[in-house]
Amino acid sequence: MNPEVSESVFQLLETISEGLAVLQTREDPNLQQDISAARARVTQALEAAMDCSLEERICISSLSDEDWLRTALRIMEEILDPFQPVNQYDRDFLNLLDVVWKNSKQDLVQSMKASMEQLRQSSEPVYVGFVEYFARFPLWGSLNPAAGDYQTLELRAAVLKEHSYDFLWLYCRLEDYLSRRTLTAILLNWLSLNTQYLTTIRSIFPDYWEPDIFPDNRGDVMVDLGAFTGDSIQSYVQFYGDGYRKIYAYEISTGSAEILRRNMRKMRFHDVEIRQKGAGRESGWMFVQPNADPSANRLSDTGRGQRAQIVALDDDLEETPTLIKMDIEGAEQSALLGSQRMIREHHPKLAVCVYHGYEDLWKIPVLIDTMYPDYQFFLRHNGGNLIPTEFTLLCKP
Repeated sequence: MNPEVSESVFQLLETISEGLAVLQTREDPNLQQDISAARARVTQALEAAMDCSLEERICISSLSDEDWLRTALRIMEEILDPFQPVNQYDRDFLNLLDVVWKNSKQDLVQSMKASMEQLRQSSEPVYVGFVEYFARFPLWGSLNPAAGDYQTLELRAAVLKEHSYDFLWLYCRLEDYLSRRTLTAILLNWLSLNTQYLTTIRSIFPDYWEPDIFPDNRGDVMVDLGAFTGDSIQSYVQFYGDGYRKIYAYEISTGSAEILRRNMRKMRFHDVEIRQKGAGRESGWMFVQPNADPSANRLSDTGRGQRAQIVALDDDLEETPTLIKMDIEGAEQSALLGSQRMIREHHPKLAVCVYHGYEDLWKIPVLIDTMYPDYQFFLRHNGGNLIPTEFTLLCKP
């Protein structure tokens, strides 16, 4: 792409960005039409530079204006400064993206179905366990092959196809090759149910607490969102010691909160304040949506039974945290938005679960990056191999 064309594209992207900011404040059909026309011109320029169809490569028409704008910028960055693999791990990742780029969403889903059939033929019990998992934990969509329901595979194909350039950005943004290999392993599992790669990257350290990233807890004000019965607090104190200053434990479920109180009294940890609240973008009330496994209880806008108070951490905390851990069953994005003042101004260490929905793996890093772009990002996996869960984004200021 020559300099004149690239300058023109960047000008169009800036115009689109300004137009989208206006549309957030008021409706303007003419402006929306202008933005659509500018999108078409940018797409044409990108396709000419890449010599391929963006619709075939990333299903660009499926993206919202905001996602489209970010993706177009990512593509421009790649055109002007292409990622150059320097080792086998880099090549593995680019080969994975190449498979995504060369196949349609429908083709990816069919390939995933074929991988499921291979799993069924090789081990029926493992196959049954795989299918039943999505019935027990419906965070990732439904899966019922007998009824022709493959929603979770369709969601996997969509996030891979539509956000491949976000994953490329994240791969480059991660600080070490354990993180990069972890990202490759997760996406490869989504793509083909590959379990072998996952076995090579499982973290040897406890969930959230890695001494090379977070060396100690001296003077910490730690916020545990999703404290459950205190297991994370227990591992935190056992791993680092009692040099922290204060722990705020947030837990929405009445039963879990009561066990948490008993456990904290029994363990005699100092300065632990338990708050039976949930964290979100703003204050309000929601309903606790129970799960067969209480650790997977979630919040819902509608329902019956136990209500939970929701607070924005920016408003609820009297002192500035130095460490925030989030494992709140899909509410992480909302909780981050309710903590953005603290993150922008004070940059606490963050340990955020990014496995409670397929979009979390790319969207949460993007969200945090907009709040404070100087974080160092690390990705760690502490879960199983067939269905990768328990992966966490660790953010070091």
